[in-house]
Parts: sequence; C-alpha cells; structure tokens
Amino acid sequence: MAESFIWRKISEQEKQEIERKAKKILDDFAGKLEKIKTTDSHFESSLSKDGLREEGECWETDEEFRSTMFSNAPFADENLIVAEKGGWK
Repeated sequence: MAESFIWRKISEQEKQEIERKAKKILDDFAGKLEKIKTTDSHFESSLSKDGLREEGECWETDEEFRSTMFSNAPFADENLIVAEKGGWK
C-alpha cells in the first residue's frame, strides 16, 4: 500500500485526468458556494489615489486594548500604526 504513495513520473494522459478531476471538484464547490444564502453582506472598500481607504465612522475601543496595540506596534504615528506593505512576501 505504501508503494502507491511513492512519487513517480506521471504520463501526459494521467496529468490531463488529474486536471479534469480537479476542475470538476472546484466547479462543484463553487456551485455550492453560490447557493449559500446569508444575511451578512460585505462591502468593497475603494482606495483613494494615494492607496489609502476612506475612513467611516469609528467605534469606541477599550483604552487598555488601544494602548496595548500601540505599545506592541514597531512604528506608530499619532493614531496610526505604520506597517510595511507586502514586506513579508
């Protein structure tokens, strides 16, 4: 049984069969996702020309949480946490 899991080179026909099965699985899954009804909705944020999103009304944050967040941030500028965009890629 373990031998059936050992790496081996596959033929072009096997590769096409795997691609066909994978596409069918993804299409079936996407079809099922479309059927899900939910009351929650999401919004698409629009970015301004400088790459920042528009801020809306904010909610009240626990002051202890806020101070902990800013003390853990490597760089902070007034009320903003400064983070490198895509530096982890």
